[in-house]
Amino acid sequence: MTKQIGSIFIPVKELERSISFYTEMLGLVCRGIEDWGGGNRGATLFFQPHPENGTLLTLAELKEPTPVISFPSFNIKCEDVRTLQKDLHSRGCRVSDIETWDSEWNHHVLFDLFDPDGHMISLIEITPIAATTVLES
Repeated sequence: MTKQIGSIFIPVKELERSISFYTEMLGLVCRGIEDWGGGNRGATLFFQPHPENGTLLTLAELKEPTPVISFPSFNIKCEDVRTLQKDLHSRGCRVSDIETWDSEWNHHVLFDLFDPDGHMISLIEITPIAATTVLES
């Protein structure tokens, strides 16, 4: 039976450029470049410490133009999103404005970051509503 997501695959045009972006801008660790045969390559990335059973991010190099959708394919949970957004913007990254919204369960602060191929990644800080209420008291 199914248990969890093992890896999210992101199509990229230039593997080394994308590895640099994800490691230098987002702090992921690259396990190495893999030869997938037939001239195809990929690289698996993860956050430190290595997540024993966590979701991995796999960059899949494509020779043809990479398909990009106008919606985030995934999000990355973060702390201090406002500072992170300013830092990434100052380092030349394309970022959206900060957004905030509440669900019944959580308070959300987020922005979107665009990788070198134009893929939109949502960076999000989530605080449970109960924790927000306690902090405001």
